[in-house]
Amino acid sequence: MPISMPPARPEPPPELLAREDTLRIALVRHGETFQNRGHVVQGQDPTYGRLTEAGMQQARLLGETLAARPLEAVYSSPLERAVMTMAFVLAPRPGDRTLPLHFPDDLREIHLGLLQGRPHAEWKAAMDGHGDPMTFRSPGGESWLDVQNRVTHWFQEHLLEAVHRSVLIVAHGGVNRGLISSFTGMSMGEAWQGPGLGTPQDNTCLNDLLVDRQGRLLWALVNDSSHLIEHFEGASHGQLWHTEGRRWE
Repeated sequence: MPISMPPARPEPPPELLAREDTLRIALVRHGETFQNRGHVVQGQDPTYGRLTEAGMQQARLLGETLAARPLEAVYSSPLERAVMTMAFVLAPRPGDRTLPLHFPDDLREIHLGLLQGRPHAEWKAAMDGHGDPMTFRSPGGESWLDVQNRVTHWFQEHLLEAVHRSVLIVAHGGVNRGLISSFTGMSMGEAWQGPGLGTPQDNTCLNDLLVDRQGRLLWALVNDSSHLIEHFEGASHGQLWHTEGRRWE
């Protein structure tokens, strides 16, 4: 009986990749942390976010998948879970040359103020009791719309005018959703829905995005964790953005 091979990861159409006005972005969420496993809110607390052994393995596997992809620069959230993920992703790359590394504060996860370090259930209850979860701000913290605005502004100010054609960005679930929402025109609330409707962000998922220099999304594969399929339950091949229909497929 022939062995069935897993489907190849989709690639942007060659005619889009050949265009001179495009930027290809490998947008990645960090690996699993002890707080992810314990359902604890991390936010921007610098004492939280240590990768578990599984999180390190997830990042290594993604690094093997991306080792041959041409990259010109790397941008990472300065929070430890993102920096460690970035290091594991870059480790398998061949050659003796390094990449320019940047650690902008704007790529940090949402600041959750007094709720940082609290159980997810407590945070969710506070948001649900607010009315619109996307505008909820814990005392001393940000809202999800604040996060979307800051990461979108950062991208427009620092990457649209850059000379790079291919970059790696390592960040967080909320930050990634903010960028993807701005690219697709979805609302931030829609981005938090489940597969096929929103943009789930599994640990070390790859969001493969192709945009032009006006920031228009030309092609997108999001939440692709196929590099984990042989090792972790629940991994998936992600979902493609249907540009003309403005929907996921």
